Amino acid sequence: MASAGHDRRAVPSAIVAAMALSWSVALPAAAEPPRVFPDRPALRVVYETTPNPPRHLGEGTAIDWNRPGLTLELLKRVGELTRVNLSFRRVPWKRGLLMLETGEADGIFHASYLPERETIGVYPKTADGRPDEGRALFVQSYALFVVPGSSVSWDGRTIGGLGGRPVGASAGYSVVGDLERLGVPVEVGRLPSLNLYKLVEGRIAAYAELENMAEALIRRDPTRFGSIVKLSPPLVSKPYHLMLSVGYVQRDRALAEMIWDGIAEVRDSDEFRRLGERYAGGS
Repeated sequence: MASAGHDRRAVPSAIVAAMALSWSVALPAAAEPPRVFPDRPALRVVYETTPNPPRHLGEGTAIDWNRPGLTLELLKRVGELTRVNLSFRRVPWKRGLLMLETGEADGIFHASYLPERETIGVYPKTADGRPDEGRALFVQSYALFVVPGSSVSWDGRTIGGLGGRPVGASAGYSVVGDLERLGVPVEVGRLPSLNLYKLVEGRIAAYAELENMAEALIRRDPTRFGSIVKLSPPLVSKPYHLMLSVGYVQRDRALAEMIWDGIAEVRDSDEFRRLGERYAGGS
């Protein structure tokens, strides 16, 4: 359910009732693109081209609706719940942020909270103005990856043993700021796969990346990357949101709140939990 701190008075009661009724009817098969609802609002969503299993699968711009990933499955069901016409496009992460800023896109996932991003987008908030974890898509962790025999250490508070070399991170990701706050040198790279190459070639001392994304790339190329080691504990765990553009929320705040409420409703449903188990099982 949505966070108790969220003020549902922002959404008309008749619309909330319609949402509940919509969720009570049968939903379309998962192996289909989003449904179209004539004369209803649209929501253009962008997400990145690098896979993040099981949240979004496949690489590049293509979307396989037979198995798109859990976040797309979730948002498809939110579209059913709210009768919003959803469309999805895959672009590099930094380009997606620019598209949100310019109004070329209405939403982007997965966005962790950064205060500076509020100049280009809007997060779901609690009644007291804090980012609403209760309406996040999910929680995800960054980890530190190193090569075997590395001197790099991480005890949950301090990164040591860098030997003067930087820690790699992906451009535009929030972990860059986390590393800077830890006082370590950071080398920003364009793509996770290129950062892994830099790690095994010794050009960076360690690589900070989302666990699922890095582990998927390692599994895809075990000959080159199979010996890479993940340090524990995680660097940081964060809730990740569907961030909406400033213009979209200004045009229809009630609809934006419906969408975020719908995320919580679907995410916490038994049907979606069962779907998550099927993805975890590789089916």
